Amino acid sequence: MSISDVVKKETIKKNNQIENKKSKETESDSISQILKNNTHKFTKKLESQLPLKMQQFSELYTAYLHSVNNTFDSCTMCEKELFEKRGMDKGLIKAFGKYTKVGTDSMLQQMGYYAQFRKYSTDAQLSAMKSWDNFMASIIEYNIKIFDQFK
Repeated sequence: MSISDVVKKETIKKNNQIENKKSKETESDSISQILKNNTHKFTKKLESQLPLKMQQFSELYTAYLHSVNNTFDSCTMCEKELFEKRGMDKGLIKAFGKYTKVGTDSMLQQMGYYAQFRKYSTDAQLSAMKSWDNFMASIIEYNIKIFDQFK
């Protein structure tokens, strides 16, 4: 049994547990509670699928790398044979390496910038969520004070 099959079985098991919990839940006494419960169901479903999605990504990535390596290994063999028969100058290959290094370095730098952007973006989103939570906590405190006056 492959790792993917094990992960699939675990995902199905977790999904079944979530379905069983649904049937055992009692009726909610507010609209907000119903929406909260439904939101938690969505989140739990997404979380239960995460291991399977990660495993699928890993398998796809491994297959991709294997295919790319085979392609370039095949090209390298043909290239050596062709260049030796034609008597190609090794300086041309070195010049090509220098030329492509500029593009490669630029792409790697852009990838680093994007990773930084994603980090800053996530930090900003987390900060916004924290601000929202603080705001909601102050609203709750305010509502409690108001409702305490009516007792």
